Amino acid sequence: MKNALVTSLLLAGTSLGLLAQDGPASINLNDPNNVFVEESVIPIPLEIFSSLDKLGPRDWAGQVADRAIQLNANRSRTAMLFGLVVSEGFIAVQAKEKESVRRIGREVLRLAGSLGVESEVQEHANSIINGAGTGDWEMVRSELDKTRQTVINKMKELRDDELVALVSLGGWLGGTEALAAVLKEDYSAEASDLLNQPDLVKQLKTDFNGLPKRARRGALFTQVSQTLAHLESLMKSDANGQVSKGNVIEISLATKNLVAAIYES
Repeated sequence: MKNALVTSLLLAGTSLGLLAQDGPASINLNDPNNVFVEESVIPIPLEIFSSLDKLGPRDWAGQVADRAIQLNANRSRTAMLFGLVVSEGFIAVQAKEKESVRRIGREVLRLAGSLGVESEVQEHANSIINGAGTGDWEMVRSELDKTRQTVINKMKELRDDELVALVSLGGWLGGTEALAAVLKEDYSAEASDLLNQPDLVKQLKTDFNGLPKRARRGALFTQVSQTLAHLESLMKSDANGQVSKGNVIEISLATKNLVAAIYES
């Protein structure tokens, strides 16, 4: 496994080379700053939404969903949920939704508890909740990332590598759902390039399908595999070098359906 400090971004930012000063660019899978799990890059959500500020005002508040989380004994699902909720935290910060961020701070602590690492993230969760109260959004972003990284580090210590991959996959999925949703409503060819990620999705699909069968047993994980295969075909540029609006709409629907299935399963 190639280990590196987690300094890359989910969909955009300088370390992944996705968003330069003059606009979006394609993902560079050969960037040495990327984080690798096994032999592939898995980007993670540190500064995605602050980077997307460069695209101008977007309806991030419309992407904040107050979903009820029912926990069960499926640790693979819990790991994906954890990644999704952290990603939702970044969306809520982007929207400056104080109450949503406080709720997410409590939820990440509950999910960490279900993964057996509640004590390790207690301080981070408290900082998220307190930071939301004071509107210190940069600090909240930092603490959200520290929460995610603490859980990943602990999973690595416990040699739960499949859970590391699923946390990262959940974070990527949550960010992709939000990005596709806002681009569906306010499409631009330039911004659509942020979804031009067929090579990345191919690697995510290969990694997911390569996880132990015990980590991906059941209808939910069949849907994950099928959705990743579908997204790989959608996240390609057309003859004009753009991800078409039609594909953005399909990406939005596919990711929305999968996120709902993860929450509801």
